Amino acid sequence: MRRLLARALTALERRVLGLSAEEIRYTFEDVRAELRATRAELKAEIAELRRDLDRVAQPGDRLDGVRAGEE
Repeated sequence: MRRLLARALTALERRVLGLSAEEIRYTFEDVRAELRATRAELKAEIAELRRDLDRVAQPGDRLDGVRAGEE
């Protein structure tokens, strides 16, 4: 009886939501993981750009002020 109710609930969730509650939870986890990975990639790219700027900067350039948001 319990099994039958569980299957009926799962079928109802699928019909109403298009996904089961378990699939929705994993989907959100996948999105969070993707956002974390993208953030890490962007941070690495920004760090690389800063290193490149520091390498090509002339002695009189104000890269530190620009980097801190000052102009």
